Amino acid sequence: MKNSSVVLLNSKSTLSELEEAFEAISQLAEEELWVSVEFIHGFGSFWGETPEEESEEITGVIDIGDDQEMLDKIMSLVHEIGHAIHSRDKHFKKVHRTMFSESLAWFLGYKWAAKRGFVIDMTCYSEMMNRCLEMYEQELK
Repeated sequence: MKNSSVVLLNSKSTLSELEEAFEAISQLAEEELWVSVEFIHGFGSFWGETPEEESEEITGVIDIGDDQEMLDKIMSLVHEIGHAIHSRDKHFKKVHRTMFSESLAWFLGYKWAAKRGFVIDMTCYSEMMNRCLEMYEQELK
């Protein structure tokens, strides 16, 4: 997949297109952000920052739940990339308010992927984002 072209990702994309996009996004994240993208069992996806004293090779791990549909895996990956970007920001990296961090990660990840030519249909992306943010709101009550 070429980085110079725009790849539109939505529910009508073929499985092959989505798998190729997932691999390309993963590779770019690993190269640019020094993270490791790995699969874990289940539906959940997570960002874990590597403590500075533990590793100079990677800055963190993005775990992607393997039970998700491929488009959902891509959206989860993009969101977790947003967390990786947030963790590096000199002004906001220490702000750990749940709704701020989660909302910011959705925004930063989307912008990062789009800048690299991977544009996720905003209807799909915002539906997943809203579901996840509503889940966090319920947990915080």
